[in-house]
Amino acid sequence: MRRITASGDEESVNLGLFDFSLPAKESAEKVVLIQIECNLNVPLPELNDRTPYEDIVLTKSASNFFNAFPIIKKAPTFKYYQRMLPLSEKEFAYKSVYSKTGGVLNIFNPKIREGLDSELKKLFSQYEDKKEAIMIWKDTPSELWSNLPPKLVWAGGGRIEGELLLDFLQYLTRKVRRKEFDTPGDSMMTAIRNLREWQFISNEICSGMAPVDAIVEERKEIYERKSAFLQEMLIETDFV
Repeated sequence: MRRITASGDEESVNLGLFDFSLPAKESAEKVVLIQIECNLNVPLPELNDRTPYEDIVLTKSASNFFNAFPIIKKAPTFKYYQRMLPLSEKEFAYKSVYSKTGGVLNIFNPKIREGLDSELKKLFSQYEDKKEAIMIWKDTPSELWSNLPPKLVWAGGGRIEGELLLDFLQYLTRKVRRKEFDTPGDSMMTAIRNLREWQFISNEICSGMAPVDAIVEERKEIYERKSAFLQEMLIETDFV
């Protein structure tokens, strides 16, 4: 298991006061990206109660966000923010979903490419109108993302999922502490098994709901807010 610490070396990420264990470097990087996706969807008084996502779309710049939170520029994770921001027009096309993490439920899943999306391929072959195929696809739960439909993967998580992410990392670290694994595959399968157990356990972070249900509920709310905002801004997207 890879250790994630609060230090600033190349293979670590700043996640607070805890040391976490993860089975692969790719998973460690995905943790950072999930955190950023969640942070961008939280309304902030510093941005007049807009989310960073909304402010960045509105101003076509991440300057307001970084100026409101200058500490981000000094954090080891700043390079990931730079990679993701500002948002380009590609954000609103259906292909943008393949650059999203899928959140906590998909923390150990491999990177998804359009070529792996057999459901979309099938719909494209069935419908002459590409937009009609996408409208069906975006609402269809997908095995590629632990049964999240693409529109909820695109929407991203929020405050609750961000807190659940840290909760799961603590849960996993307690479970695997001092364990030895024969192969990287054994380590990964143990991590996945613990994730699938954790996601169905009642959790006080989400008022006693199972994390999987709370994550879906929050993502639905975020999707509705994003959809309304983009429509108000007269921005066309494949996901609305």
